[in-house]
Amino acid sequence: MGQNQAVRPEKVGTAVKLLYITLGIGALRVIMEASMYAQMASPVFAMFITFFVLGIIFLFIYMTGKGRNWARITFVVLFIIALPFSILSLLQSLTANPISGLFGVGQTVIQIIAMVLLFQKPSSDWFGEMKAKQ
Repeated sequence: MGQNQAVRPEKVGTAVKLLYITLGIGALRVIMEASMYAQMASPVFAMFITFFVLGIIFLFIYMTGKGRNWARITFVVLFIIALPFSILSLLQSLTANPISGLFGVGQTVIQIIAMVLLFQKPSSDWFGEMKAKQ
């Protein structure tokens, strides 16, 4: 564990773990809803885009864990932008595949909890210190 990791607040560590859990839930939901991709005109392309997005999210989570403030800010901005669009998708998922829909609701709740942890004072102070070191 590097020096920067050793001083990382517990809330940031917890938030990063929660975000990795939500990433896993997202991957699980992709598998659970594979039949939805089969109905698309280009299922392979749709799956590629989905996993590409999961990869980008992984990068944001990883960089957030390393103390990169830009990743924390970008993640929350993208989450806020996507939230209104994901509500309709969650409702459709709850109807078509209730288990996946419930996972999606849980995923959203966990992401909100993680973001609250990332923006509390100890976390924000740490990100500020990390930014000053870069």
